[in-house]
Amino acid sequence: MRLEKYIATSGIASRRAVKKSILAGAVTVNGEFVLVPGHPIDTETDVVEFEGKRVEPLIEHIYLMLNKPAGYVTTRHDERGRLTVMDLVSDLPDTIYPVGRLDLETEGLLLFTNDGNFAYRLLHPSHEIEKTYLVWVKGVPRDDAVQRLRQGVTIPSGKTASAKVKRLKVSKDDVSTKFEVVIHEGKKRQVRLMFKAVGYSVIRLKRVQIGSLRLGNLPSGEHRFLTPAEISELMSL
Repeated sequence: MRLEKYIATSGIASRRAVKKSILAGAVTVNGEFVLVPGHPIDTETDVVEFEGKRVEPLIEHIYLMLNKPAGYVTTRHDERGRLTVMDLVSDLPDTIYPVGRLDLETEGLLLFTNDGNFAYRLLHPSHEIEKTYLVWVKGVPRDDAVQRLRQGVTIPSGKTASAKVKRLKVSKDDVSTKFEVVIHEGKKRQVRLMFKAVGYSVIRLKRVQIGSLRLGNLPSGEHRFLTPAEISELMSL
């Protein structure tokens, strides 16, 4: 088995994160540092250590969704002492970790797992899994600005791919407009920067769907386990 797959399936981190750790010199096999991802190992005899701790095969995988409130950082640990999404799932094994991230002030659907293959499949850009957001912006964007969003705009990390953008509601006093936006990329702060690129600021952002998985009526700050059918459908995307 490839080294990063073995570590990921142990529940320590996603395969992408494990690859970075290997390159950074955080992994040893039989006491020797391995700096190249893809290194083959014998799962029966080799001793693998990740950041100084022995990697053990995982017995049970966990998959769950959280309705993330604003004000929580999507990370396992925060050096600045801020609240993290891990505080909201503290009753669960500490082997789980968030799949991807939502910005500090962004709300909504966030997945957790200890299955590195599951996380890798959802995060790899080649799968182009659609993510649906509800977006509240200041003012009433012009039709030509909305069309630019659909076609792709340039943000600091590059030009965005085409997106599905639907105007849902304009407030009575024209102070704000609510949109539904569907993207399949994962650029940092992408939705906020897309609207900024056409001259409008986001005042609230909430992810409500990943692939076929909907947030539904899960209360803010609460989590639930995914059903076997939901897991299977996400893995098939």
